[in-house]
Amino acid sequence: MNYLIVSDIFGLSTALVQLSKEVSANVSIVDPYNSKVQAIESEQDNYNNFIEQCGHDKYTAKLHKCFNELKVPTTCIAFSAGASAAWRAQLLTGNTHLKKLIGFYPSQIRNYLALGANVRCEFIFPKREAHFNVDEIISKLSAKASVECNKVDYLHGFMNRHSPNFDELGYSDFCSYLKSSATTD
Repeated sequence: MNYLIVSDIFGLSTALVQLSKEVSANVSIVDPYNSKVQAIESEQDNYNNFIEQCGHDKYTAKLHKCFNELKVPTTCIAFSAGASAAWRAQLLTGNTHLKKLIGFYPSQIRNYLALGANVRCEFIFPKREAHFNVDEIISKLSAKASVECNKVDYLHGFMNRHSPNFDELGYSDFCSYLKSSATTD
């Protein structure tokens, strides 16, 4: 199985490269900035940079193109804005090589609840979000065919070493989970 890792608003970083190496040897990374590292410190400045340089719609289009070009069975592992864009893009592709989407804290998904799943989708939500009720979103998504949602005891960004919400235990647990998924998918 190949893996496509889709970054959050922080884009390509040494931490994301390290995570990709921990998951599998067969990994490609997609980010909003065409592999150009962004040297921005604050999360708000990163978000503003993301909106200015790429935005949600362009990120979705970029992933749709990536999904359409898959040549081998692939699982997409996506984070935050990348997970929300992957949710939108998975519905647009007819490429059967996309086998599964694992999305971490896809906060913008709340704006796309009318969409359905074309592939198996698993979403990992944080224990809370500032702008919406996590339990309500989980309830709506979980009612859809091929969608599984899990709520964890961590905050949005727990898998990103650059996030103030990074959690070493959560990161370690989910890296182990992703590695085990690599052998069972």
